[in-house]
Amino acid sequence: MCVKKNDYLFLIAMYIFTSANVFAEIPCRLDTSQGIGALGRIEPRSRVIRVSHNAGPEGVRIEQLFFQEADRAQAGDKLAILSDHNKKKAEVDAASTRIKVLEAELKVEQVVLAFNKKEHQRHASLVQNSAVSVSLADAKRLELEQSEANLKRLAAEIAYARAELKIVEAELDNTFIYAPITGTILKILTWPGERIGDKGLLEMADLTQLDVVAEIYESELIQVKAGQTGCIDAAGFRRSYSAQVREVGFQVKKNDLNDTDPLADRDNRIIEVRLTLESAAIADLQHQIFRQVRVRIVP
Repeated sequence: MCVKKNDYLFLIAMYIFTSANVFAEIPCRLDTSQGIGALGRIEPRSRVIRVSHNAGPEGVRIEQLFFQEADRAQAGDKLAILSDHNKKKAEVDAASTRIKVLEAELKVEQVVLAFNKKEHQRHASLVQNSAVSVSLADAKRLELEQSEANLKRLAAEIAYARAELKIVEAELDNTFIYAPITGTILKILTWPGERIGDKGLLEMADLTQLDVVAEIYESELIQVKAGQTGCIDAAGFRRSYSAQVREVGFQVKKNDLNDTDPLADRDNRIIEVRLTLESAAIADLQHQIFRQVRVRIVP
């Protein structure tokens, strides 16, 4: 009796496991009238980021690139070094040296101050006993006051030099361009020897998570909600991919992705809806950023 019961439980478990596998292998379908159809484009969830530099209208020249296209960079990595790096580094070295010189002068002046203070106190006591003249005691007092003034001047100069050092250090750091995110270098726009212009240095994105941006007609937006499932396909795809609505946009604008139908309305107003692609799509589609796809969202 116990054996039959175990066999029965085993058959149930096998049925559930087999059914789950079959369901997982069933692709999503676009050849249906159910749901909302739209055109979309593939985008990284991070968006494609164009990395540039605040170099003004004249731009700045690239001295060296540390990454190539398809390389993966971590957030904060140095992507490139600019041509004025050596000049700014020399300014930092000069500012650091000036601080060291002033600090050495300050130490010397502190010794002088201690000596003048003792001399002033000794002559002040001697003048009371008429052992020295008043004029000599006044001279020692003036030397003490001069040392105190020199100390204050040197302290102010050191503070100013340190502030200048911070400025040139910031300018030196500004001769590097850093990765704003962890991601893949998609396209290098400016190469060593060229000046960074309006096009920027490079484009990068995090390709570990992909979205599809669907352009939904404003009249159909009421049927779309976060959490709904979607299906993505395009010519040349090995299979269709599942997706889930994550974000519904706020702006209504003209459609960017025109249908191939010559009778399609090019002036339709749309709202962008972001769908998260299933993880299995990442390896297949990460080289097809901005590709146009067909989308069907099931309400």
